Amino acid sequence: MDVIENGTHSMKKANKSWNIPMSSFTNHLNGKTKSKKMGPRVVLTKEENAIVITWTLSIQECGPSINLQQLKIKVTKITKARVTPF
Repeated sequence: MDVIENGTHSMKKANKSWNIPMSSFTNHLNGKTKSKKMGPRVVLTKEENAIVITWTLSIQECGPSINLQQLKIKVTKITKARVTPF
């Protein structure tokens, strides 16, 4: 979209080079598209993110670095803590 906003390509030229239907192209440019993603938009809140960062840095100060599995477990614990059972 930058090439159109910068004026280096016309909408028609960009449409043909990227093989996008003109209606989809104009809808995107005019902000008429909607996200089709389901579920929450963010995994962690700002507070939860701060907790993970603090935890990661404190673990690294002790010597060993964390692996992906440990990070996933920590995030799972944090996100499950915010879900209240019925």
